[in-house]
Amino acid sequence: MDAISPNCEPQESVGRNEVYHYLRNAILEERLKPGQRIIERKVADKLSVSRTPVREAIRKLEQEGLVNYVPNRGAIVASLSATDVWEIYTIRSVLEGLAVRLAAQHLNSADMAEIEELMSQMEQALNEGDYPKLDKIHNAFHRRIIAAARSPKLEEMVLKQADYVAMFTRLGYNAPGRRWEARDEHRQMCRALKKRDVDEAERIARRHIERSCEAYFIQKALMEK
Repeated sequence: MDAISPNCEPQESVGRNEVYHYLRNAILEERLKPGQRIIERKVADKLSVSRTPVREAIRKLEQEGLVNYVPNRGAIVASLSATDVWEIYTIRSVLEGLAVRLAAQHLNSADMAEIEELMSQMEQALNEGDYPKLDKIHNAFHRRIIAAARSPKLEEMVLKQADYVAMFTRLGYNAPGRRWEARDEHRQMCRALKKRDVDEAERIARRHIERSCEAYFIQKALMEK
């Protein structure tokens, strides 16, 4: 297989950091599939760069666990096991639960107004069946709450997991009824934040992530039948 499919080919040369982000996004968006080789020469040619930044990007992706080096084959896109997915969701539920708890303590009226506006936009996208738009607003909704926690270190930790979880969530949202369940969970989260109920906000946030994990595995099972 080629390293990158034609539909993700860039239009112009990119820099060192962009090579890393380009490959990382291709993996997380599954344009590069688990088990697929990343051929340095082909990537360098497509991105109009030397092989050095490609090699450096692959090393960083190895450190993140997104790429494995296999003797006699080279860099291979890693396959995440069910245990890996469960662990990522478990870590995310704890971190985001804490972030939502802190947001309930620290958010102001402007924060709350923006969160409620994003909630309204999510509901509109859901009602219209515009799922790409829904995914985009959903990510913005969670990031806005996390920012309201006023904890840069925690925000950094949560966002490191965000790309993984977004990939899994897209699949889990295809589970029967999951989008509507998530809407109700988001509504509950908004109400708890508005009341500044820190315990309830954290409980709802953690349960939301746990339910997303359950939906992911339900949809995976349905796809494998």
